[in-house]
Amino acid sequence: MKRPGAGLRRQSPGPRFPSSSDVGDLAGKVAVVTGAAQGIGLSIARIYLCHGASVLLADLNYRAVKEAATRLGKPAARAVAWKVDVSDSSSAKSMVQAVLDQFGRVDILVNCAGIDSPMGRAWEEPDKSWRRIIDVDLNGSWWPTRHVIPHMITAGGGRIIFISSVAAREWSGTHVAYNAAKAGLIGLAVALASELEPHSILVNAVMPGPTGDTGRPLSDVERAGLESRMPLGLRGADPIAQACLYLAQPSGDWITGTVLNVSGGYVKG
Repeated sequence: MKRPGAGLRRQSPGPRFPSSSDVGDLAGKVAVVTGAAQGIGLSIARIYLCHGASVLLADLNYRAVKEAATRLGKPAARAVAWKVDVSDSSSAKSMVQAVLDQFGRVDILVNCAGIDSPMGRAWEEPDKSWRRIIDVDLNGSWWPTRHVIPHMITAGGGRIIFISSVAAREWSGTHVAYNAAKAGLIGLAVALASELEPHSILVNAVMPGPTGDTGRPLSDVERAGLESRMPLGLRGADPIAQACLYLAQPSGDWITGTVLNVSGGYVKG
C-alpha cells in the first residue's frame, strides 16, 4: 500500500538561512570576498560572517563596501573593507597583503567581482569594451588567486571559489566577451584544481543563473520571460551564497574541480 501523499510533487523549499546550530562552523576562518559591496558578493560576505568567519570585503567602490562592512561587522573587527581594482595585479596583491596584515591568514577566497556586458552583436563590440570585460571578469579573478596561492600553500590548504555564470554555457544577448570570460573561469577552476590538489587547496566554480535583483535592472517583460524558464523561481543572491557556504564548510572537504550549477533550473546539467 502506498503511503498517503506518495507520488505527489512537493513544493521546493526556499533558501535555508543560518540557524543557531549552524552559526560558528567557519569560526577561526578568514575569507576574502571581492565584489562585496552589493549583490552576490555582499550576500556571500554576510553568510560567511553569520557562520563565524572573519571577512575582508573588497570592492572598487570603497564607500559602498565600507558601508557594507560597517553594517555587517558585529563585532566590527571581523569585517574589514578594502578598495581593490581586481583588473590590476598590484592592487590585488595589496589586497592579499592587507588580509594577512589584519588577520594573519587567508583560508577562503571568493572571486565575485565582475561587470556586466552591454547587449549587442559580437562583431560590433568595441575593442576597449572587450578588453575591459576580459580584464575584470576573467583576469580580475586570476590576479587575487595568483597572489593568494603561495600563502595557502604555506598554510597547508585553502578554498578558492570562482563565481562564473550560466553565460558560460549559453548566449543571452550580451556581447560575447562576457560569455568568454565566464567560460574562462570554469576552465581556470578545473585546471587549478588539478594543480593545487597536492597542497590541499580545493578550487571550484559556482554558476549562477539570473537572480532578479543583481546586475542590470530587469524590465517586467524580461522578468516574466526568466520566470517562465525557472521552475524554482527568481530568488535573489542568497542561493548562490548558500552554495559558497557549502563549499567553504567541511561539507566541501571532498569537492574540487567542480562547477556547481545554482540557476534555479534555468540551465540543466
